[in-house]
Amino acid sequence: METTLDNVRTIYPLNKAKLFTHEEALDLVPLLMHISAKTKRDINLLNSQLGFFKTNSDKGLAIQEKINLSLQAWSDKVRRLGAIPVSLCKVRIPSEEGQYIWEYPENRLYLQ
Repeated sequence: METTLDNVRTIYPLNKAKLFTHEEALDLVPLLMHISAKTKRDINLLNSQLGFFKTNSDKGLAIQEKINLSLQAWSDKVRRLGAIPVSLCKVRIPSEEGQYIWEYPENRLYLQ
């Protein structure tokens, strides 16, 4: 895939605040959708494994640790994009008009 300025996203430091325009927030939605879908699939698979290994505490703890790491990775990615994770696959996007809320699998934003 050829890299152009149109398909490059800005990555922000985890502690830097960013205010998005409506257009910029909408541009984030496909990327949020992609990383959230992957995380959701991973966590669903791990939860299935956790249910299977519930009687084996060592394997259960290892799977729970993988779930925690997956959630943390998702949260870090969302923060690096300039948004704020609220809960799994639900994100606040700060703007001058307030906050946009996006939740997987929606393809639109809600102003709060």
